[in-house]
Amino acid sequence: MSGISVITLTRYRPVEVKRAIMSVQQQTEPAAEHIVLVDGDHQIEQSVKAFIDFSSIERCKVHLIPRKLSDVSGPGRSSVLRNIGVQMAENPWIAFLDDDNEWLPNHLSSLIALAHQSNSPAVYSEVALFTAEGEPYLEHRWPWAHTQEEGENKYRDYVERGILIPGSNVIHDRPEVRDVPVDTSAWLLDRNLLLSVPFQETFSIDDAQTLTSEDDKLFYSLLKRGVRLACTFKPTLVYYLGGYSNSRVTVRTDEVIEWSNLKQQIPVGEIYNE
Repeated sequence: MSGISVITLTRYRPVEVKRAIMSVQQQTEPAAEHIVLVDGDHQIEQSVKAFIDFSSIERCKVHLIPRKLSDVSGPGRSSVLRNIGVQMAENPWIAFLDDDNEWLPNHLSSLIALAHQSNSPAVYSEVALFTAEGEPYLEHRWPWAHTQEEGENKYRDYVERGILIPGSNVIHDRPEVRDVPVDTSAWLLDRNLLLSVPFQETFSIDDAQTLTSEDDKLFYSLLKRGVRLACTFKPTLVYYLGGYSNSRVTVRTDEVIEWSNLKQQIPVGEIYNE
């Protein structure tokens, strides 16, 4: 076994989470355990458990995490759940797979090999972007932007810096460029590192306006502490656009997602581009 615990958060995505679970099962380097945290939805919990039993899936544990009336979906809630998952994990390495994404079969094997080779506690893959319908994302626009103009400007900038290549759907890693954070689903992290540098659970109005997520805060926390990072330079994370960080259409529900979890909050509709 790899000594890796995989953590997946899910809410209102019964189809996508099953795809994520199968993605973990199909890894050439099997995860020692897959922890699926269901965010307050008993029906989803039962659906996932039934799928696991029917498919005879091993080493996958499903936990229902209750929600209080004051809990709202967004990066703050995701951070809370991720930290709970890290506490639950029983292995020295942690990988996260969001319920709407998947990995290529060599994702974990390439990451753990790099971790041992580089002696780094924080390694990650590159990312291949796809539309929600499964088509390669080839638009000349950075999808995480407030406006079309901002997205086009960022796209041109990232092309000049070698992060993006026209005609490709891969976000390329450039060690000298540190203003494009690593997606949570791309990481393999030492559990002890995550216990000492947990996901930040508080998000401000400024964070909402700049679309700063838990991915961003973790990335910059690691940089600030001088943690040695290493990249496989392999796009083994298959990222489907449409999550709360790049679309108003976040989950199949009319639930309001609020970025800031401080006293004053901004509804998602006021800060997201269509």
